[in-house]
Amino acid sequence: MLGIKRFVNGILGANTYIIWEKESLEGCIIDVGNAPDECVQFAAQYGIKVKYIILTHAHYDHVLFLDEYVKAFPDAVTAIHSADDAILDDPRLNCSLLFGSERRFGHCQLMLEEGSELMIGNTPLKVLHTPGHTEGSICIIADGRLLSGDTLFYDSYGRTDLGCGDIKKMAESLTRLFKLPDEWFVYPGHGTRTSIGREKLVNQFFYSH
Repeated sequence: MLGIKRFVNGILGANTYIIWEKESLEGCIIDVGNAPDECVQFAAQYGIKVKYIILTHAHYDHVLFLDEYVKAFPDAVTAIHSADDAILDDPRLNCSLLFGSERRFGHCQLMLEEGSELMIGNTPLKVLHTPGHTEGSICIIADGRLLSGDTLFYDSYGRTDLGCGDIKKMAESLTRLFKLPDEWFVYPGHGTRTSIGREKLVNQFFYSH
């Protein structure tokens, strides 16, 4: 069984999640746009051993505190899709220039692709490559839950007018996600939790295409 905790104190309300297997207490952090203090305290309080730091994509608001998380969890392996690892050190494509900060971030240790699986304890985390918001955007399937990054939101979906966005690829990625089980909860990169079934009924994607 997995536990999941959301932290929201970063720019643009970006979500950081910590997921852990309750039996083994192995876990991972997904996206690092929030200062690490609360997450570090939470992991220490519950004895969670952070095995991975996973980035759903390379935009500034999701990677802002990457260096700080690496220092806080030195044994954790950083992971991202290869297409977005390539833009971590490009201030234009990682969108830091939009925030008046020409930031370059170090490359990750592990390159994720469609179908990649990472294990926390005995629980697999499966990678879905969902380009559209960026070329290397990914979603993570974790024990019947979807961590959707900036691909799918409550009532909405990721914008495609930033660096490396593509509306056609976004449509293909969303169509694929809407084939997942209706009862699966979705934990997006911004905003509140939703479900696949709800978004199939009301998501703005269907009203704009």
